[in-house]
Amino acid sequence: MKALDDICFKAYGGEVLAFLGENGAGKSTLLKVLNGDYQPTSGEYLLDGVQKHFHSPHEAIQEGISVIYQERQILLELSVAENIYLGRMPANKFGVIDTAKANRMAQQIIEDFGLPISPTTKVKDLSIAYQQMVEIMKAYSRENLKVVCFDEPTASLSDAEIDSLFGVIKKLKEQGKIIIYVSHRMKEIQQIADKVAIFKDGRYVDTVVTKEVPEQQMVKMMVGRDLGDIYASLDRDKEIGDVLLEVKNLSSDYVKEVSFTLHKGEVLGFSGLVGAGRTEVMRAIIGADKMKTGEIYLEGKK
Repeated sequence: MKALDDICFKAYGGEVLAFLGENGAGKSTLLKVLNGDYQPTSGEYLLDGVQKHFHSPHEAIQEGISVIYQERQILLELSVAENIYLGRMPANKFGVIDTAKANRMAQQIIEDFGLPISPTTKVKDLSIAYQQMVEIMKAYSRENLKVVCFDEPTASLSDAEIDSLFGVIKKLKEQGKIIIYVSHRMKEIQQIADKVAIFKDGRYVDTVVTKEVPEQQMVKMMVGRDLGDIYASLDRDKEIGDVLLEVKNLSSDYVKEVSFTLHKGEVLGFSGLVGAGRTEVMRAIIGADKMKTGEIYLEGKK
């Protein structure tokens, strides 16, 4: 089976093109082909009408293409400014790196984003969300930027940070940049995208104008059928059993005073942004991280 098969699409300056598809549809893979991470086995790739073939992300960046992946590509021990201008730090007339100038330039970008952070702060001291914003600012700072691709950029952002990101995307549109936006969140796509390119099982389905096609129709194109209420037909336990697992005031180096009760025959969901501590709770329960305080009872036994 091919990861991508006969993909065709067009993107225009000054508009946001969203990639929409289920997990495994090929969206992120396509970005990695555009960025030179993966090499295509066939097909043409035209930028401003000129055929391109990038052998590495560095070549793509040189041509003005930036991809912001879900996985952060930053150096935690460096400052915000040093990460933004990594590999292209400004220098004085003697060829010595001018850190003060980098900080001033970074401060301007931070103000454009409306973020309460300092250019001199080490990235390791920032929240996961702000680390993601540093990644985005790094792409935003490139003078030759033509195409910027966002791969699930809001997964770890709060509503206020999402508003800030959308403000930056609006500026990029006004500057005539091509913006490719990958997301599973239909509300975001309706809010930010001018057009939507829909993919299914590694193949291109169609490109539609966002405001002209109802959300339900997009979903049908994406999955190949009417979605309906996929939960209504699921078998559920009519009666929930006794308490199976009880956690009281669990604390570790990463979470504080977490308590919950799980019954037999029950599915308990844990919800929160990236970095909220969901995984860390599980790690403490199974002993991967040391518990500082708290009690765990399994079937009534401590």
